[in-house]
Amino acid sequence: MKSIKSIKKIYIQSLLLVLLLNSCSYRPDVTQITEEKLADYNPKHFQAQASSRKAKKLQVEDSLIIKAIFYEQEGNFEKSNHYYSKLYDLTGNDEYMFREMRMALYLGKKSKNIVKLESWVEKNPENIQAKRILISFYINQKKFEKAKALSKLLISQSNNPRDFELAANPYIMTGEYKEAVELLTQAYNKTMNVEILLKISTILANYIGDVNEAVTRLERHRTSVSCDERVCLQLAEIYSKQEKIDKLLNVYKTLYKNTKKEEYGVKVVEGYIYKKETQKAIDFLQSDYSNSELLYEMYLSKKDYVKAEKIAQTIYERDKSPKWLAESAMALYEGATNKNDKNMLKKMSQKFDKAIAEGVKEGIYLNYYGYTLIDNDIDVKKGIKLVQEALEKDKNNTYYLDSLAWGYYKQNRCKKAIIEMKKVVDIEGLKEDDIRDHWTKIEACSKKIREKK
Repeated sequence: MKSIKSIKKIYIQSLLLVLLLNSCSYRPDVTQITEEKLADYNPKHFQAQASSRKAKKLQVEDSLIIKAIFYEQEGNFEKSNHYYSKLYDLTGNDEYMFREMRMALYLGKKSKNIVKLESWVEKNPENIQAKRILISFYINQKKFEKAKALSKLLISQSNNPRDFELAANPYIMTGEYKEAVELLTQAYNKTMNVEILLKISTILANYIGDVNEAVTRLERHRTSVSCDERVCLQLAEIYSKQEKIDKLLNVYKTLYKNTKKEEYGVKVVEGYIYKKETQKAIDFLQSDYSNSELLYEMYLSKKDYVKAEKIAQTIYERDKSPKWLAESAMALYEGATNKNDKNMLKKMSQKFDKAIAEGVKEGIYLNYYGYTLIDNDIDVKKGIKLVQEALEKDKNNTYYLDSLAWGYYKQNRCKKAIIEMKKVVDIEGLKEDDIRDHWTKIEACSKKIREKK
């Protein structure tokens, strides 16, 4: 942009030239001008007009800057790009060109100033920021060879890790993964940046096929820097695919220790279950990860019903959830050495009755309680009613049908019993001991009735 002095100089030179040419051709009539009108021709007025134009231009520029920055901060890169483009066209200021092109990069669109930027980079070889922008445009436009060539110049000038990461991108796009890893490694070594490490390990594992090297690098970071959640999750994914359960367990233990996230504690328990190491799962739940529900399940799987019953009762008292009172009743019965103990049966019935009164409606509990009442001849009629309620929720459940058949058998209603039991046998066969025992007895009962007729 020209200064005011330059504008005045050009104006005076032009005026003299006009006067000179006019004097050579003709002389105009001289008109008398009053002093008042003569004041209008004061040269200072021309300076004022020029200043006014400059002020208006600056005013327009300020207005455009405010709009461009506002929309950029709002994340409206389309409008911000538009106003930066107008600013560059208005002023020719290189900073506006750079900003217009950054907005274009965010939008993934082409810029009309790409050729100007190329020329600018050539004339200003020391400017690193301009190279970064131009490399990014080359990558977006799939001009990978140009991007590589400029990237070499960039990293020869810069020690910034982000520039090595940027320089790796065109090599990734052209499938030159080893070259990409070399550049990314230089960037990682300068920063220990997790994002760069994950990019390296992904390329090594998925594109170069060197899973062991990927694991080595991830483990090195885990042990010498930190078990960043993303690093450890990538390790966990690899160990899971390789079925290296011990290493997988160690990773999830570290993740839980560092984050206290429920999901990682569950993963540790699942790992022990997979390895059939129930006691280790219990130890972990007792010392590191507090999860009463899982601990209850572990005691059930270990058939330690006494401890399971206590935990279920504790959960019920804590959460006031009747489901856990029903669980407590089941564990109490399962843990009893004498299934006919009257005191135990009374306590179990009280627990179940209270749980149902408080809202337990799940079929599994209704059937369990109903079958227990039937099988122990406590209250067969009540037992059948409970089983029928369970069947209303799942009419084809073979466990419920077996309980109903057994209830009818206990009432000596063998005709009904055989109908229900046949449904069970048709689906399940006679492999299970209880089914086979019930079928034999019900069939014999039904046969006797037929023979009497």
